[in-house]
Amino acid sequence: MKKRLCFSSVFLFLCWASLAQGIEAIPVAEIWDLNKCVTMALAHHPDLKSAQGKVYVADSRIGQVKSKLKPQVDIATGYTRQDSSSTRDREIYSSSAGASQLISDGGKTDVEIEVSSLQKESAFYTLKETELLIVYNVKKSYFDLLEAQKNVEVAEETLRLYQLLLDQAQGFYSVGSVSKYDVTTADVDLSKAQLGVITAKTAVKKAKTALDNAMGITTPIDYSLQDIVSTQEVSLNLEEIQKRAFSSRPELQAKKTDSMAAYQNIRLAAKENSPELKASGKYTVGGSSFTEDDNWSMGMTVQFPLYDGGLQTEKIKQAKVELEIAESEVESLRSDVQKEVEQSYLEFTDSFDVLKVAEKVVSQSEENLDIAQNRYRVGVGSPIEVADATEKYKEARKEYWAALYDHWRAWTALEKAVGGSLE
Repeated sequence: MKKRLCFSSVFLFLCWASLAQGIEAIPVAEIWDLNKCVTMALAHHPDLKSAQGKVYVADSRIGQVKSKLKPQVDIATGYTRQDSSSTRDREIYSSSAGASQLISDGGKTDVEIEVSSLQKESAFYTLKETELLIVYNVKKSYFDLLEAQKNVEVAEETLRLYQLLLDQAQGFYSVGSVSKYDVTTADVDLSKAQLGVITAKTAVKKAKTALDNAMGITTPIDYSLQDIVSTQEVSLNLEEIQKRAFSSRPELQAKKTDSMAAYQNIRLAAKENSPELKASGKYTVGGSSFTEDDNWSMGMTVQFPLYDGGLQTEKIKQAKVELEIAESEVESLRSDVQKEVEQSYLEFTDSFDVLKVAEKVVSQSEENLDIAQNRYRVGVGSPIEVADATEKYKEARKEYWAALYDHWRAWTALEKAVGGSLE
């Protein structure tokens, strides 16, 4: 008996250990909050890498222009063989080293550097604009997915309510207190609720795919989202938010920088025909052997463009028109930013009232559902009455979650309109 008891204990211990190992092997989805999703997007989104590449290209252009101000050095070596029927064949060797330095070009290169620097600054603001848009899309997709998950909860609760109604109808029918109609009606409603659960779960999958895409994730990752059921407050008034938008909105800063670059292009066009002064020197060795003879030379070169067929005049005209266009684009974008801020601010502030009403409707519809269920339970109501109350309760809950996440989407849109976080 003791041996059997001992064997059973060992067997149960081994089974428990095996089961424990199996449980530990089940992967648990990591919980990602909003900041985690934003961080993932800023690390993986391809649009961000493309915008960063444009900044590097603009920086390279600055280096290319600056190279004009540095000494230019070159070396050359050569060999020539001359065969002639009337003279002796000759072999000629030559090697040379030369250097040149731009002394002055009337400030043209300095203006080119200024233009290139402004173009880099504009590319940097474009990068910030790309970051802002990526963050906005991630946050919006995050709240879309949360809403879709809440809709699954609503659909599953609706399914439970219809199952309860069907069970009651079957119980009443079995004792003859209701007709078969009540059972079939409840059964149809249950089937619709089952379809609703399937549809809601499909919407969750689509919303998660959209969030993955917004983060730049191309391989499936198992994660779940940290829920957000609170609301957000803003401490600034509309005028303060607009001022911040005018100073922070990256695309507006990019347009302003483009306008400054357009002005510098006018200066650059005006210096197109500036005289250039260069110093140069050269040392050469060669002859019938590499060291037979050597010579050197040094000099200064001044180049004065006299007539270019009106090219400079046309370039100045073009640059002035481009400046007018750039300034118009700044004003147009500023107006768009102001309008976007106003609309986003109003939608966000109105969302509190919408949420308050939605919460009240949920409470009222829940109370009506309790009344309809109690009436049917005591035999004075109908399944149609219960189903109608259930549908209104379902829609009220869906509208509440939509109002809550519309509130957060409005906050996200307001942050985008401002050009950054408002916290």
